[in-house]
Amino acid sequence: MTGKSILIIHSSGLREPRRVYAPLYMAVSAAAMDMEVYLWFMMEAVALLKKGAAENLVLVPSSGVSLKTWLDRALAANVKFLACAQAMEAEELTLGDVIDGCVLRGAASLIDMIMEVDKVMYF
Repeated sequence: MTGKSILIIHSSGLREPRRVYAPLYMAVSAAAMDMEVYLWFMMEAVALLKKGAAENLVLVPSSGVSLKTWLDRALAANVKFLACAQAMEAEELTLGDVIDGCVLRGAASLIDMIMEVDKVMYF
């Protein structure tokens, strides 16, 4: 698997907490397999990147593991966070509003990436 790349497209946001973890699990797992991993946050998923939004979102309350924990794990594993410019605009967010480590990209970049990476997953 070494040398492979994957683009994971994430579209679920704060209104669907049970759907926001799977893309992060997959991203961290792929990074652990020495893959180059890109996580594209689009539609409502860009709201997950807003500073302070992920600290209180916990999938299993007794676990104490927040969404922020998984965002931090992904960033520590060198997963590249890409925020959709159009979704950011729709959510009235700027790069200053979101966590460090995000790169702003437009729709054409997504299409380019889909054509260049080895695999694409969509959530």
